[in-house]
Amino acid sequence: MTAWPRWATSSERWMSFPPKLAARPGRVLILFLVLYGCGGGALHRATEARHEYPAGVVQMRWRTVIHAYPASEAQPEECATGALVGSQLILGSRAGQVAAVDTVAGGLIWSVPIAGGVDGEALFDNVRGQVYLGSDDGVFYAVDPKDGKIRWSYKGKGSVERRPEVGPALLYFTSAANRVVALEATTGKKRWQYDREAPEGFSIHGHAGPRLGGDVIYTGFDDGYLVALGAETGDLRWARSLAAASDQFVDVDSTPVLRGDLVIAASYSGGLYALRARDGEVVWRTGVEGATAIRAGTTRLYVASPRDGLAAVTMQGRLEWRQGLAQAGDLTPPQEVGPYLVFTGGRAGLFVVDRSNGQLLQLFDPGRGMCAVPLIDAERREIYVLANTGTLYALSLIW
Repeated sequence: MTAWPRWATSSERWMSFPPKLAARPGRVLILFLVLYGCGGGALHRATEARHEYPAGVVQMRWRTVIHAYPASEAQPEECATGALVGSQLILGSRAGQVAAVDTVAGGLIWSVPIAGGVDGEALFDNVRGQVYLGSDDGVFYAVDPKDGKIRWSYKGKGSVERRPEVGPALLYFTSAANRVVALEATTGKKRWQYDREAPEGFSIHGHAGPRLGGDVIYTGFDDGYLVALGAETGDLRWARSLAAASDQFVDVDSTPVLRGDLVIAASYSGGLYALRARDGEVVWRTGVEGATAIRAGTTRLYVASPRDGLAAVTMQGRLEWRQGLAQAGDLTPPQEVGPYLVFTGGRAGLFVVDRSNGQLLQLFDPGRGMCAVPLIDAERREIYVLANTGTLYALSLIW
C-alpha cells in the first residue's frame, strides 16, 4: 500500500490508496481513522460523480534544498509559499533570503539576502512585473523576478504571513500586529493603515489576509472582528464580531472569501459565518470548532480546523461531510484541483483527498511536516511546496 519512489529518502513516506480501496470507502475510512484518529467521518456522500483514482495520484518530479537545517535542529519549520513567474518560482525562507528556482529542473537561478525570514505567501503582479512578499521582521518587499533586485521596501510592524491583494493602483497587506496597510504598488509609498487593539491574554498564532471586493477590503482580527474598509481611504464601512459566546481564542485568522453578495469568514470560537457584504449582517452560521482556514471551491466551501479536521459546507451553510485529521497539526486552506483537494498539515505533510467526500487518497510525509500553503499550477497539474526541512518539492498530479 505504500509507494516509495526510487529516489525517496528514509524520511519521505508516501501512503497511497489504490483504486480497489478508493472504490471501497469503508476500508479507506477505517485505515484513515487508524492513522489519524477518530476525529470525524463523512456525514453523507456528496452528489458529485464517482471517480476512479490511480494508485499514486502524486509523483515527485524534483526536489531542491532552499534552507539547509543542521541535523541538530529538533523542530525546523518553513512556511513560505512562492509565486510563479513564467518558468521560475520566486519564494523566501527563514534563512533570510529570496530565491528563484527553475520549475523545469529544480535548479537555483538566483538568491538575494534580506533582513528577516519569510513565512508568508508571495504574489506576482503581472502589471508591474514584480513579486510581493513580507518578512517576519515586518518589512514588505517588491522584488524584480529577473535578478532579485529589491525595487522598494516598506518597514511595518508585525510579521507578514498572508498573501497580499493588488488593486488598480494600490496593494494591501495585513500583519500579525492587527494592522492593514495600503501602499502605492509602483513606489511602495503608504497611502493608509488601519489598526485594531490586540485582545488581552493569549491569541491563536497567525492572522487573516486581506480580500479585495470592488472598492472594499475585508479582513479579520485577533479580537474576533471582521471588518470592511474603504479600499481607497481605509475608512471603516462596518465591523462585526464573530466571537460567539466565547471570550477566549476569538481570533478571525482566516482570509475572507467572497461569493456573490456574501463575505464568508471563520472564527476560531464561533465557526463559519456568511455575512452580507454591504452591511455585515449575518446570513448564516455553521459551527466548526477551531476553524482557522477556509477556501471556496466550485460548488462548496472547505474549512480546516486543527480540532475538527476538514469539513465541506454548501454555499448555504449546510455541512456536507467532515473528515478527522487528529494528528496532522495546523492545516492550510484546502484547494480544489481536478477531482482532488490538496492541503498540508504542519505535523504530517501533503494530503490529497477526494473532494466529493473527503476520502484520503494519498499522503506525502517528508519527515517533519509541512506548514507551507502548496502552490498549485492547475494547468500543468503541478504542485510546489516547501517542507519544514527546508526542501522544496515539485510534485505532479495524475488524474
